[in-house]
Amino acid sequence: MFWKYTRFQWKLTLVNRKNWFIATFLLLFFFLYFLYYGQEGPLTMYDKKKMEMQLSYNVFDYLNLERHDIPEVQEVFELYKELQSLLGMQVWHMAGGEDPDQYIEDGLEVNRIRLEIHELGNRGIPDHLVVPVDEILKEEALLHYIKDNDLPLTSESFLTNDYVTNAVSMMSGLLFLLILLIGGNEILVQDGKYRTVLKGMPIPFMQKITSKVVVQSIAIFSFLVIGLFIGIVYLTTNVEDSAFSFPILMYHDESFVAISTSRYLLYLFIGFAFVTVFILLLSVLMNMFFRHAVANILIGLGFFLLPDMVRALGWETTVLHPIKFIDIHGVITGDLAVALDNPFMNYWNALLCLSIGCVILIAIIFALNKFSYKRIPKNAPLEKAF
Repeated sequence: MFWKYTRFQWKLTLVNRKNWFIATFLLLFFFLYFLYYGQEGPLTMYDKKKMEMQLSYNVFDYLNLERHDIPEVQEVFELYKELQSLLGMQVWHMAGGEDPDQYIEDGLEVNRIRLEIHELGNRGIPDHLVVPVDEILKEEALLHYIKDNDLPLTSESFLTNDYVTNAVSMMSGLLFLLILLIGGNEILVQDGKYRTVLKGMPIPFMQKITSKVVVQSIAIFSFLVIGLFIGIVYLTTNVEDSAFSFPILMYHDESFVAISTSRYLLYLFIGFAFVTVFILLLSVLMNMFFRHAVANILIGLGFFLLPDMVRALGWETTVLHPIKFIDIHGVITGDLAVALDNPFMNYWNALLCLSIGCVILIAIIFALNKFSYKRIPKNAPLEKAF
């Protein structure tokens, strides 16, 4: 009976125009994103390094004001002269496309000097010109990966990865949550439209929920993967130097490690799968309390935004931070850990918390179904509410 009901759910999914809207959006999102933003494109490594050198040069205006009076500032000034020279050499190597090994060595030395300046307390440097330690560690991880894997370094080396990560960052989090909430806003309520058909399929409630969640998860996840694949095919045929051999940063063990693009996509899809199941189970629970599709969407969005609203009020409650695990891209790249200043916000903790959340939701759904009954009519035998 379970498989018969599952086939019925697939038929409902295929004839539901809302699901086709979601499918069309997911299939075209990455392609249209790359098509539109490809007109300008992310900054190349040469552009980024040149901007970094120009910004770093502004530090001298502040150091010159105090270096003659404060010995520590004079020490920082001397280090910055060396640092500025190395940045200039990096720009020169990148512009000429020659000696990438020296570019990497110069970059590692720049990071060493910046960490030494941090140890000196960044004396004489205004806060807006201080390079955060997190950014230094990110650069360090990337340079070591390129060096260890002997990758051919050019100005456009990271261009394709930047396209992919920028698009995924836009999809992950709030937008993907909204798609899942729209897809599951009637996951339980819609059975009321087919009472006559469902009477011929007596199936336990938890098996019915399992079937619904599995079907909806596979449908949404499949369109997401195919949509990203379509976008990547477009990139490989329309972007110069579209190599995926260069690394992407991942937050791990309170630091950053560089991982291959294929490994990043594997982690990303596994994370998206966990998020999908969690949100659809949450939709089932909300359907049991609220028989209104719009209410389910608004409550789901409020749930995700709750940590931000609490922080806006000036309260810092780390107990709410795991809610942000829904933004799986921000978890992988460490953006959430840095923004929330919470090292707990890493990938493996995200999978653990989402798994525990799914188990808790299943237990609540089972308990509510077990103990919720209604009498129709007054003297009729008990009938389950869901």
